[in-house]
Amino acid sequence: MKRLKNNKFLYTPFVLLVVVFASVSCIESEYHSSTITDEASHPVLLVSIDGFMNEYIERNETPNFDLFLSNGVQAEYLISVFPTNTFPTHWSIVTGLYVENHGIIANSFYDYELDANFSYGPPDSSPNDERWWGGEPIWATAERQGKTAVTFFWPGSEASINGIQPTKWVDYDGSIPDSVRIDSVMTWLDPAGDVQADFATLYFSFVDSRGHRHGPDSPEVDAAVVEMDGILGYLIEKVEETGLAENLNIILVSDHGMAATNEERVIFLDEIINLNDVDVVSWSPAGMLKPAEGKTEEVYLALKENQENYRVYLREEIPERLHFRDHYRIPDILILADPGFTITIRPFFQRRGVLPGTHGYDNLAPEMFTFFAASGPDFKIGEIVPPIESIHIYELLAALLKIEPAPNDGSAGELYHLLR
Repeated sequence: MKRLKNNKFLYTPFVLLVVVFASVSCIESEYHSSTITDEASHPVLLVSIDGFMNEYIERNETPNFDLFLSNGVQAEYLISVFPTNTFPTHWSIVTGLYVENHGIIANSFYDYELDANFSYGPPDSSPNDERWWGGEPIWATAERQGKTAVTFFWPGSEASINGIQPTKWVDYDGSIPDSVRIDSVMTWLDPAGDVQADFATLYFSFVDSRGHRHGPDSPEVDAAVVEMDGILGYLIEKVEETGLAENLNIILVSDHGMAATNEERVIFLDEIINLNDVDVVSWSPAGMLKPAEGKTEEVYLALKENQENYRVYLREEIPERLHFRDHYRIPDILILADPGFTITIRPFFQRRGVLPGTHGYDNLAPEMFTFFAASGPDFKIGEIVPPIESIHIYELLAALLKIEPAPNDGSAGELYHLLR
């Protein structure tokens, strides 16, 4: 039997969701300590399935996901940080920091102080400069306190953070077969092996890629979900072969959802403002604009007067619940498209059209809700819990590993109801 069928939460009106979660999203930043005991911790494997949603499981035959969920705990859905893009959300998961506090404001952007562009590239590219990355990821926290951490892909895992890197890590290469990724991590986690890792990550991106290319409701995405179910089955097999079935905590998580888009829902920025008056720091659907000197008011008023299918904010007007004001990289104007709409310019649209699916919208838009499930010796069995926020996952990881967390925006104990 599929879980979360006809889940009413997934179809709650957006305005009501804002009211319900605004208070949850405005938790003040403070230093929290997880409960540390002398008892040895169980190893933890954190697995990201990029662009994955509960509804993907509901509408497909996924026996391995069903098995995993029946033996663990699942959230009705996971609420990501804003903006709901891969690099910002993944870095928030492993640091427990909102984007305004860690500084990875988009998947690609320009930093005027560093005079450099952040964009994923080869191992020697600028994103691997630790000056980009605010906060301390969980693998650095673990290594700093005598634990052994390994990563087989995670956005930001190639960078040294305060001189610390995982004991084992791999430069991102999407062509590496999924089975090789799993085999390597299980070798590193093997209690009889040379590494005996306490913490590990895995990352899979193909569900997200097919969602972009074909849209979230496409048969191609369904095929990707079935493929991912097979990969999860392979992982479960390897966990059993390694003798970790009773000892390994596995957390399955995703970074954002996916919204269907089309060429009828387009916002042409070049028909609203003079693009010579701005630098576009980041494009759709969370457009970030740095106006030329003396042009801020003119650009803002033009966007405000033509506001339709988007919302425009001066930086100081951005809703506090988005936690997207205070970092110097955030420019003066944010133009946020409504779910399903694309911000573009006419020449690009005529050449390329729009992708059938995308993300990056308001994190309380239901289309951006995503997936969280966990199974292992420390987690409850066969339970579904109310929606949770990704900002608290770092504190949960620290508690599972029995280490002191670095300062973060999450709340200690917020996710302890997932535990036995």
